[in-house]
Amino acid sequence: MVRQHTTIIAVLLTGVMAIGVPISAKADVISAHNVPYGHWGSHGSPAQSRDGAPSENPAVYIVSYTSGTNRKQQSFSSLQQAETFAKGETDAVVADGKQGSIVYSNIVRPYAVVPQQSTLNSGSLAQSSTYSTLQAAIATAESSSTQVVVNRITGAVVWSNSNNYEVVGPGATTAYQTWQAALTAARSMQSASVVSVDTKQTIWQAAYRVLINQQFTQTFATLDHAKAYAAQNAQSQVINIANGQDVWDNLPRYNVYQNGVLLKQFSNESDALAFAKGLANVTVETIATHAVVYTNVPAYAVEVGSQTVQTFVDEAAAIVFAKTLSGSVVVELSTNHIVWTSAGAYGVYHYLQLVRSFDTEAAAIAYAKTLQHVQVIDTENNSVAYSNYPTTVKSPYGDTFTVQNGMIVDNWGSVSIPLAPAPSFMTAGQTYVSNDYDHWYEVLPTGDVYVGQWENPYQTMNLETQSTLTATQINNFIAQHAAANSVLQNTGQYFIEAQNTYGVNAQYLVAHAIIESAWGTSYFAMNRDNLFGYMAYTTNPNAAATFRSIEYDINFQAWFVRNSYLSANGSFFNGANLDGMNVDYATDPNWANSIARIMAEIQPYSSTVSSQPILDEQATRQVFAYPSGAIGQATADATIYSTPADASTSQPTVVGTISSGANFTVKGDSPGWDQIQTTNGQVGFVNWNNVSLQNVMEVVGINAGSFLAVNSVANPTSTTGTVDKLTNGVYVVLLQSSTNGWDEIMDGNGITGWVSSKYVQVIH
Repeated sequence: MVRQHTTIIAVLLTGVMAIGVPISAKADVISAHNVPYGHWGSHGSPAQSRDGAPSENPAVYIVSYTSGTNRKQQSFSSLQQAETFAKGETDAVVADGKQGSIVYSNIVRPYAVVPQQSTLNSGSLAQSSTYSTLQAAIATAESSSTQVVVNRITGAVVWSNSNNYEVVGPGATTAYQTWQAALTAARSMQSASVVSVDTKQTIWQAAYRVLINQQFTQTFATLDHAKAYAAQNAQSQVINIANGQDVWDNLPRYNVYQNGVLLKQFSNESDALAFAKGLANVTVETIATHAVVYTNVPAYAVEVGSQTVQTFVDEAAAIVFAKTLSGSVVVELSTNHIVWTSAGAYGVYHYLQLVRSFDTEAAAIAYAKTLQHVQVIDTENNSVAYSNYPTTVKSPYGDTFTVQNGMIVDNWGSVSIPLAPAPSFMTAGQTYVSNDYDHWYEVLPTGDVYVGQWENPYQTMNLETQSTLTATQINNFIAQHAAANSVLQNTGQYFIEAQNTYGVNAQYLVAHAIIESAWGTSYFAMNRDNLFGYMAYTTNPNAAATFRSIEYDINFQAWFVRNSYLSANGSFFNGANLDGMNVDYATDPNWANSIARIMAEIQPYSSTVSSQPILDEQATRQVFAYPSGAIGQATADATIYSTPADASTSQPTVVGTISSGANFTVKGDSPGWDQIQTTNGQVGFVNWNNVSLQNVMEVVGINAGSFLAVNSVANPTSTTGTVDKLTNGVYVVLLQSSTNGWDEIMDGNGITGWVSSKYVQVIH
């Protein structure tokens, strides 16, 4: 059927409205160049005098009203005058001539049914049928294909038998009968415009996109309307569609804490400071880096005779005050260390760090006995009056340390590993020990004497830095030290690729894999492709995950560590280094040192190692394919991106959205993200926390060297019907289940057959 071309009502309120386009204060709608306004002049553009300068005409308010059978207009310079006049007339509308908005109306029957081809002006308004409800008007108009319903106040066509508007969106154009339906549809798209079918004019154009919690919500034509909408919600952003720039947001960037409790979050520093400076014991810090930008929390106390006299935020101010008091000390509250003292001949030291000063030896010793690993030193002659330092220090792993060629060397049985340049308090020819790899003692005939504090610099090195190693160097190191059947053999390229993709140091990844997998020979490494002990909890080691391949496991670990441990926004962030990871990753307090030792064995620490650049996460990542036919379901409304959206090197393009509960094809995953294809063919990436796999199963429980047979029939009686062989971690698509313990599946080779249900489990 060919749709009849119609001419929409040209003028509803003479001189006020054209082509059925509504004038609305709420509509966010119409840009000036798209709407003809009769003799009002261009919307928002003041008229000019002959010399080209803007005229000084005041704002004009136009009253359109019914007089007999005619529609008339009258102009007023003030809104009060216009409204006073309008209230005495029939079906009056007051329009702001400068802003193009309706500001008053006394029309009680706001809907008119008029002929589709007519021009509603002058007497024709009185000749139309009017209604108080839209439903009643539509009921009348439906009886004829040549009638439309218009809003008598705004002039908008609100119903017709024909399509009056087209929404031009990404890759598609859709027709709509009413302005409201067209506008609603356009706003729900990432980028769209509304075009009048009859005039071919663009009467609405999306210019700003609003995101809430990084999820797209609506688009708007004006910044003011976008901001007004976004401001109603927390975690909102307004994005300029033309250039992709964030032009407004209320994303929290600053936390305000009081007594350690988060009070409020702010988008900008000035608001955070204005709020905080009216409170006591508060700290303002950046969310991204935890840098303190303001605090009035006392950090130092001035004490006299162990009694606090006054507290201070600033150390210098505390010392200035303490100098006015006899026998005073300044104590750093966070560490309980004395940072300044005006008296006290006896100091209590913890590994050469002053803790407290006392006037008498007895008082100092009495206090020292309440602590561990401290000494009381007479400051006049530097003699030790009391010590509970250990006289014999035993290393957790039985190793000792020496200095060779300026490097501190870890001697462990017959193995000697150069670690890093030796600290100044260690010299060649001496032997050193430590019970925590932090505090160090020189081994002497009379006992072990504390000499200083030092830790392997690999423990504090930023793990987001690039390694200087090559894939060949990694392969050579593993070949030299690991067993021939180690699953780590010839994996160097996987570690380098994971480093470059996710921004995690390859040398660390190799050392971590070695420690957790017993050089690639552990049960979990060989049977579950699990090199890093992922999910092998102390309380239940057998819960360790099974991975699809060694390559996938290395990629997964790099993604997991970068996003959970090294990123400032990560769930377990305590610093982007091994010491920070040790807080939550492992229960062994020496875990960080163990990995740092292997890192040094691969390559000793040096200034070259420490000066490498920080790596970004890459937008382009390897996708590990699922078998054909894998189906996912959205567990929440989700955004589809052109690339994984956690990469920091580029701003991914939003290519669409998925509604909660929708099903779609899952093509594969790149750790953290599923690559999907929607029913309309759209391909992109969705955060895998928003995807529930519906028919994907994983092969589990197969011993090393064995395989799961894919059979041509369920419950086979012989092995002659085996059509494929699968190992642990392989993904298959479930086609159907039988009641006798067999599942029909399709594997990644496209082969269909039956497998024992004991060795496959559904994954989500």
